[in-house]
Amino acid sequence: MARPLQSKGMSAEMIYSLVCRWVETGNFTRIAEETGLVRQTISDNVHRWIEKNPEEYKNIVDTFWARNKQEMIFKNNNTTHKALDKVNELLDDTTSLKEASMAYGILYDKGALMKGEATSNSAVVIKMADSVEELSK
Repeated sequence: MARPLQSKGMSAEMIYSLVCRWVETGNFTRIAEETGLVRQTISDNVHRWIEKNPEEYKNIVDTFWARNKQEMIFKNNNTTHKALDKVNELLDDTTSLKEASMAYGILYDKGALMKGEATSNSAVVIKMADSVEELSK
């Protein structure tokens, strides 16, 4: 961990903790309410620390988003399974089957996007006239 810039009366560890909390919440007011510190003091220290430690800040952000992405994938998978269960329940009740199927499809696609998987078959086949095809050889 890079040595954070210290503010008068604030430890390096405290400033680092504030930076991490800000990455997580994006809300200085909330952090001020939770810690009892002055909002402007938090903001000033976080911004100064980021200016002095850009690489470390990038690592904190990357780590947070990687962890958050895994949590979102897990929650999406659970919700997708619930939607599929609902589709199965509604097989005899066609009034809501369309909506349940659509919800399942959307959740499945979003989950695939978060995992970096393809969400559609995008193969394109172009059939040219025989005369054009002959010229392209």
